[in-house]
Amino acid sequence: MGQEPAMRLFLLGLLALSLVMVRPAATHEIGDSQVVIELGEGSWSARIVTAPTAFINRLEQAEKQEPGRDFTKGTAAAKLAELSPDLPRHLNIRIDGKAVAATMVVEQLLMPADQSQPSFLVLRAEGTLPPEAGTMSWQFDLLEGQYALLLGGQVHWVEGSVATGPLSLRPGPPPTLMQVVGQYVHLGFIHIVPDGPDHVLFVLGLVLLTTRLRPLLVQVTAFTLAHCLTLALALNGVIDLPAPVVEPLIALSIAYVAVENIFAHRMTPWRPALVFGFGLLHGLGFAGVLTELGLPAKDQTAALIAFNIGIEAGQLAVIAIAYFLLLHWFKDRAWFRARITIPASALIAIVGLYWTAERVLVG
Repeated sequence: MGQEPAMRLFLLGLLALSLVMVRPAATHEIGDSQVVIELGEGSWSARIVTAPTAFINRLEQAEKQEPGRDFTKGTAAAKLAELSPDLPRHLNIRIDGKAVAATMVVEQLLMPADQSQPSFLVLRAEGTLPPEAGTMSWQFDLLEGQYALLLGGQVHWVEGSVATGPLSLRPGPPPTLMQVVGQYVHLGFIHIVPDGPDHVLFVLGLVLLTTRLRPLLVQVTAFTLAHCLTLALALNGVIDLPAPVVEPLIALSIAYVAVENIFAHRMTPWRPALVFGFGLLHGLGFAGVLTELGLPAKDQTAALIAFNIGIEAGQLAVIAIAYFLLLHWFKDRAWFRARITIPASALIAIVGLYWTAERVLVG
């Protein structure tokens, strides 16, 4: 690949990534929903927990209505009362491959006036279960993002509105240590690539500072140590900051790193300390994700370490690609700052500031 095509490829990729960033903030969630299915004598029930505003917006769109934006508890309850009769037709349950009818009701709606407190919507679905039933498949087309479905003591990861395959209704053996490790490495990796464009932009901001390898390694090491520290502390209850505080600060850290790239020709003495501080914030974001996903009752330490390994693998993948597209081709070019660092950093800064404002205003 020639130098000019490689440079264009990088800048186009960065532009595309930035356009992905400029959308309603999803913060640091693999998904905003959880489903727990319980089996009884001749029946099954599912408890669905999700974010109310996003869910109501999806329901409105599905029913060909204009999505609302700022719901209070009263307006959200009214909209759910209006549209709840339509909920069952968005649920597709199959027992042993055969479609079965189900009911669905709104069980609880919590939307505190204090926006720093969590809001959630609880739905309950129910249906009959034949005595000899062996499998169940699940699809609820009003959910988005990857979420956990708990059935028979097993956790299954569901991709938004996509139907699961047949899930066994009979208790199986608990996952082995290696299965737990593999699962949480995967979850950590996908939180960076493709589900973490904000983390990707932050890491690219570190790469863009200079063409020298040592400053990059110093920054990445500081960032890694910091987010590993706060991830562990937050999960053990030592640190607890609400997401409406953490998320805008994470976005602001992206903008700051990019702006400093524009004005600093080399790594400043305070840059590693700042990156360490920003890493503490990003670690709290990672902790929010892992708290929602949950850790297994057994092998919690292994799952935490595996999640960290997945995050590091995702970051290293971003660094490796950026290094190949940038430093491998252009590290000795006098125009690197003028044609790569400054325009790319400016674009990252704009996105970071946009997301900061969005997370402050939208929450």
